[in-house]
Amino acid sequence: MKQENVSDNEALLQEIVRNTEMGKNALAQLMPYAQDREFRARLLKQQKEYRRLNQKAHTALAACGAQSRGQGVMAKTMAKAGIKGRTMMDHSTGALAQMLTEGSNQGVMDVVKARNAYPQASTGAKEMADELLRFQEASAEMYKAYL
Repeated sequence: MKQENVSDNEALLQEIVRNTEMGKNALAQLMPYAQDREFRARLLKQQKEYRRLNQKAHTALAACGAQSRGQGVMAKTMAKAGIKGRTMMDHSTGALAQMLTEGSNQGVMDVVKARNAYPQASTGAKEMADELLRFQEASAEMYKAYL
């Protein structure tokens, strides 16, 4: 996970950008399938929070003089194809909630790995990672109600 010639601070912020992009892109792709009004409203709220955290990480990277790289093309394509394949078989609220629970849990693991891999990151970057972690843990719990 450690990147050559990149500070722990920048690397952790890049992971936050990548992670939040993945979340907001997945929600955007699943939104058209959300038929339940309450569930859809929750997805919109989640998407708004991913956007806020993403912008916060972009701003922090810019303050460090770094350019955000975000989610790679291959990762975007694979995620999109995976969602498309799973929604073709079942796009019920329960199926969407399951995908989102799995995605949130994966996001949690990715943030924890990054947090551990970059121990020299600034307090601000660590706090941002912790904020994302809490958000994703709460998201996974919220989605469970729809399983």
